[in-house]
Amino acid sequence: MAYSRLIGLAAVSIALAACGGSETESPHAHGTGGGGGAGAADGTGGHGGTGEGGGSGGGPAVTAPDAPVLSFVMPMLDVLHVEWVPQPECDQIEAERKDPANEYAVAFTVAGSKKAYMDSAATEDTEYTYRLRCKVGEVYSEYSNEMSGNPTDEESAP
Repeated sequence: MAYSRLIGLAAVSIALAACGGSETESPHAHGTGGGGGAGAADGTGGHGGTGEGGGSGGGPAVTAPDAPVLSFVMPMLDVLHVEWVPQPECDQIEAERKDPANEYAVAFTVAGSKKAYMDSAATEDTEYTYRLRCKVGEVYSEYSNEMSGNPTDEESAP
């Protein structure tokens, strides 16, 4: 009976060593676990805590997608036509608009596959400036370049 317990304890010790743990802390351990995250070399990462090197499970780290690129903003039928080059990984495109009296605010959100939008809310004789960003899941890209237009500017109409 004592022999089987000894074998069992040895098996547990081997399993703990294979997982990076032991009953005594090594001089290189700086926390507990690692666990389900991508883990960074600085010791952070993983849902199971922190440890040197972190964890390595749970899938790849989510990175921000590339931003769409604004192509033009032009008056068309007394509103502004906004067009851009989308990024293939985008789930949604979120556009923000500002004018001289207001800061940026969300003007519209469209499916990630869209390439243009007629902004029917941009009708005043004023200069509107746009910027876009791509959304994948809950992650946003940086903002795109900015472009401006005036819906009543006859000179830049097609």
